[in-house]
Amino acid sequence: MRQAALRAGSRSEKMQRLIDIVQEAEENERKVLVFSYFRDVLDAVAAHLPGKVFGPLTGAVPAATRQDMVDEFSRASHGAALVSQIVAGGVGLNIQAASVVVICEPQLKPTTEWQAIGRSHRMGQLESVQVHRLLSEVGVDQRLVEILARKNELFAEFARVSATADSAPEAFDITDAELAREIVAAERERLLSGG
Repeated sequence: MRQAALRAGSRSEKMQRLIDIVQEAEENERKVLVFSYFRDVLDAVAAHLPGKVFGPLTGAVPAATRQDMVDEFSRASHGAALVSQIVAGGVGLNIQAASVVVICEPQLKPTTEWQAIGRSHRMGQLESVQVHRLLSEVGVDQRLVEILARKNELFAEFARVSATADSAPEAFDITDAELAREIVAAERERLLSGG
């Protein structure tokens, strides 16, 4: 459900918005880093984006090749886009050449997004970093955002004051299975109620 919108290609409002973001980045002499959890989404994005597209950078790409891809992207002219799986490009790479970050779908763990955004926020970044999250107004994206917001409120109320939260914020992430159950239940309720 989380990948359906972008896999629809040029018929997708999310894809159209992503193309607009890349075109705006080129006009503003910026480069774009596009993250998705899903390989099929990355393939669709790479096929539809204008200009020079690097990747997809995935977990299957060897570490040395990943760095070569990042280096090539860094040397490219403005308007270039690097598409990456969020779990592959979100850890261990510094991509200061990108000053626009796009997250194609909400992630199940907020720390996954934070790490990915951090790739372009490293020392050496000379520009402000713009972060865009592509969200659908109906369906699973909205439900996921609502559930994560509720979890974040609970986290803020109870865990932020603890010493453990200060030392390991990821320790309070909810499990993927728990979140998936809540999302499916919310979607069922929405669909059965005709909303």
